[in-house]
Amino acid sequence: MKKVREICDKHKTLLIIDEIQTGMGRTGNLFAFQHEKIMPDMILVAKGIASGFPMGVVIMNERVNDTLYAGCHTNTFGGNPFVCAVANETLNILEEDDLINKAKILGTYFVDKLKACKMPVVREIRGEGLMIGIDLKVRCGKYAKKLQEHGIIVLPTFTTVLRLLPPLIISKEDIDYAVKIIYDCLI
Repeated sequence: MKKVREICDKHKTLLIIDEIQTGMGRTGNLFAFQHEKIMPDMILVAKGIASGFPMGVVIMNERVNDTLYAGCHTNTFGGNPFVCAVANETLNILEEDDLINKAKILGTYFVDKLKACKMPVVREIRGEGLMIGIDLKVRCGKYAKKLQEHGIIVLPTFTTVLRLLPPLIISKEDIDYAVKIIYDCLI
């Protein structure tokens, strides 16, 4: 990411980061790019910003802001009074309940518990905060279906990766329960 930032600066190109799934504490920082110690020119945020209510936000630096004009279209689900109030409350809850730090701690706990299972069908378990991938040695479709039938919401990404995006309010007990089901379905 640092090299991409350098290339964008060299060519006077904007670095735009999509934080629609990764933002709002999901990875253990407010935004995932913060793990890389870089600063984008624009950040795209949605989903988590208003706890699932339709809202899109474009955050931009001063250089980008100076090129826009009043009324310029920046997103489809810009704020209305209701959804802006929800977004404000979402930010308050993230801070008051320390959910971003908890995402970091519980994400590590979740990944460590999964790695301890030693499931032969698993190639790799990786994650950043509560964004976790289980990379299988085989196609993951049938495993995704089996996990969903047992109440674990996973999405297959690529051909072999099961993606877990548990809520930021997950507990260790919830994780222990989920790990048992995942182990039973993947063993």
